[in-house]
Amino acid sequence: MGAFGIDVSSLQGNVEWPEVKRAGVGFAMLRAGFGSGSIDVQFRRNAQECARNGIPFGAYWLSYACAPEMAREEARQCLEIMEDYQVAYPVCIAFGQDSVRYVRSRGVTVTRELATRIVEAFCGRVEEAGCSAMYYSGPDFLERMFDGRLREKYALWFAGDAGRAGDGDIAMWQYSRRGKVSGIDGDAGLDLAFCGEAGTGGEAIGSTI
Repeated sequence: MGAFGIDVSSLQGNVEWPEVKRAGVGFAMLRAGFGSGSIDVQFRRNAQECARNGIPFGAYWLSYACAPEMAREEARQCLEIMEDYQVAYPVCIAFGQDSVRYVRSRGVTVTRELATRIVEAFCGRVEEAGCSAMYYSGPDFLERMFDGRLREKYALWFAGDAGRAGDGDIAMWQYSRRGKVSGIDGDAGLDLAFCGEAGTGGEAIGSTI
């Protein structure tokens, strides 16, 4: 059984992190930002409160990259705003349907190869910084838009029915997007992590940026 965690962004408003801790949450994935340099307005507060309440965390970035070079820049911006914090869980790119709609609005066709290269560019930049990289996907997007080589290179944060994850392990499973947790008004993502602060072999999966 994996560690129980949540994922949150500015959509959850001011999270009462002491209550979240008392509810048994063992880790959090915090949205750091989206697109080209748009920082989530709750990220710094969430990161500080997680640290103060002893909740290890990682971060994710909603990508609107139209090309691999843009994804590398998004990763750089994500890492930059995280440099003041101890990051115990992976740094993740979320490139999904919202990303595709935005990129198409810019006149770019998102092919399977382009989507895969965008993830590789982001994750590669994260690994260059000495951090663990991860990508987020649901089953349909995973099958249609990402080449299988990503599963061999990076950790997967899988959203949806775990039985549809396909062959191979998943590092993290978002089993609900509409969970209820004490200390959070409205819905939050609920997750299980099968890698943790002390990952395989007892080594941390994240690092201080």
